[in-house]
Order: sequence, then C-alpha cells, then structure tokens
Amino acid sequence: MADVESSELSSLSSLSPAPSEDEGDVELKQDKGILKFFHKLPKGTKPKAPEREPSPPAPKRPPSPPHDYVLADNPDIAFSVMFRSRFNDAFPKSVANFGPQELERDVTESVPGQRVEQFLCAVLGLLLNRKQDVKYDAIATPAPPSNIYKFSC
Repeated sequence: MADVESSELSSLSSLSPAPSEDEGDVELKQDKGILKFFHKLPKGTKPKAPEREPSPPAPKRPPSPPHDYVLADNPDIAFSVMFRSRFNDAFPKSVANFGPQELERDVTESVPGQRVEQFLCAVLGLLLNRKQDVKYDAIATPAPPSNIYKFSC
C-alpha cells in the first residue's frame, strides 16, 4: 500500500509543467501598504460609478403639538445646579447637594423647601462676603412684615 502512494507522488505527470522563458522574465511588482488595494486603470478608461436607486421620499409626519412652558425649561434651574456642583468647596458643608428635579420640586411648593432656603442663604453669604449668619436687629431696623417668608440664614 505504501508503495502505491509513493509511486503516485513521484510520478511526473502530477506535476505542473515548467514555466516557459517568457513567463520567467516577467517580474511582478509587489505593492506595499494600502496601495495593494488600489490598482491603476488602463489609460482611456474611467471608473464606473455604482448605480444607485433613488431613495423613497421621507414619510410626512404630523406637526408637533405646541410647546407648553414648564419649569424644567427654565435655564436658571440648570445654572443653579451647575453652580452648586462646580463651587462645592465654597459652600458650607451643611448645604445639601441637589439635582434639578429636587430644586424644581422645592421651588414649586407653596413654601420653599429647606434645601432651597439653605442654598439661597449660602449664595447670599458668598455674594455679600458674610461669615456670620444673617440676624435681624430689633433696635436698628424694624422686623420684616409677618406676611413675607422669613428666611433663617
């Protein structure tokens, strides 16, 4: 059995013929890098552009409903939250961190929430450069009217 296989492998009929002299002289130029993917076209020919089918027109959509203004559209909410997070080190540690939804909820209540009150007092303290809490002096200035919200900064 091994003799049959070796005789088949050694037979010259299974080998390809030797190259002719014309084929031996031709040198193939090996393109390197990205150039191996791009080939030059023969002179006088232009590259064919692929034929594209026209795309169907976009479907018509109904007009958008009119926009109703909500508090979330107010850019001051986003600015306040960004200001609080950016200057976190300048605020007292007792002032709570909050997000835009929490700020909106505290502002829309009939009485402002505790977080908003602390935040406003802290901002006023920074703006007025006050290290001490705001106090009402009964002798020098009259007390604020009772129908106005009292902030205890």
